[in-house]
Amino acid sequence: RGMALNRQCALCHGFHAQGIIGGKYPRLAGLPAYYLLEMMEKYKAGILEYPAMTVVGGMRNLSQEDLESLAAIISDIDLDEVAPLDIPTAPGDVEEGEDLYKSDCKTCHGRKAEGKSRKESPPLRGQYTEYLARQIEMFKKKERMHADDEEDETFDDYEPQELADILAFISALDD
Repeated sequence: RGMALNRQCALCHGFHAQGIIGGKYPRLAGLPAYYLLEMMEKYKAGILEYPAMTVVGGMRNLSQEDLESLAAIISDIDLDEVAPLDIPTAPGDVEEGEDLYKSDCKTCHGRKAEGKSRKESPPLRGQYTEYLARQIEMFKKKERMHADDEEDETFDDYEPQELADILAFISALDD
């Protein structure tokens, strides 16, 4: 069932859920099932709103079993096997970004941006830099909630260059 449902997702996220270069649509392949399911449930409930997900993807019409099947099949996709990605290293100071990342991000997203299930945090490694940058801007504008905390101010004190450095470090992790 998940494979059949993924055909609709593939219209935007690609046949192997690899996302679209340039980061308009994120890589989903290999993300943890718990995270995929949580995000799909938010789209279904209207907590997150994006017409491509709710209308084209039909999230609001899927049953809980459908969502679970879809999350399971997408989380099992191994892009290294079927469609390897090479995320270009983003502009910025990778070493400075590593220091910043390790001081603020690793607790939730892991030392190598692999994500942490106990924190319900997604992996960042292997995700398109442009997508991550867009999400950070949405967190800063409170258009999206970071860490499920409405009061979260994680990104408020960062200078643009510091954010670029963090993204450079994350983008270098798949090299």
